[in-house]
Amino acid sequence: MRRLLIIAAIVAGTAAVTGIVVYGQMNASLLTDSKATPIKTADRRPAPAFTRTALSGQPVDLRRFAGKPVVINFFASWCAPCRQEAAGLAQLGRDFGSKVQMVGIAIDDKRPGAMRFVSHYHWTWPIVFDPNDDLAYRYDLYGKPTTVVIDQQGRIAWQHAGKIGTRPIAQVLDALLQA
Repeated sequence: MRRLLIIAAIVAGTAAVTGIVVYGQMNASLLTDSKATPIKTADRRPAPAFTRTALSGQPVDLRRFAGKPVVINFFASWCAPCRQEAAGLAQLGRDFGSKVQMVGIAIDDKRPGAMRFVSHYHWTWPIVFDPNDDLAYRYDLYGKPTTVVIDQQGRIAWQHAGKIGTRPIAQVLDALLQA
């Protein structure tokens, strides 16, 4: 009898885990298909300013991008979800062109890995190497990848932790550009 209970518990546990995985796979698009809207203007907080040197050697000063929306993507070259969204971000950068400033911030990474990642995915915007993750802490990151959209006045208009498709980011950018 005890043996049957153990077997039943194992079968039930396996079924529960399988069900959760299948449900997650079937509904993963809920994170990326729902309409994304910016944070209400009155509730936005200033984005932490920073001045750093890009992997290319050029200075990157967040304040210089005032007047246009900024998309900041925190990533690591070894991060599977970061790799999964990287090509879409490259396309987003091409789609919005000069209307939006893209910035990448390599966190929890090594410089050579970040440089290979950027080259592989054809990211053409400034990439900041953040070896001590201090920018990640200043932006209250909970994981990677994390995407932050900053409005034209330098305030955080939207933030998403985890892999995301380009559609929600584009929706937020469209709303900011039409405001």
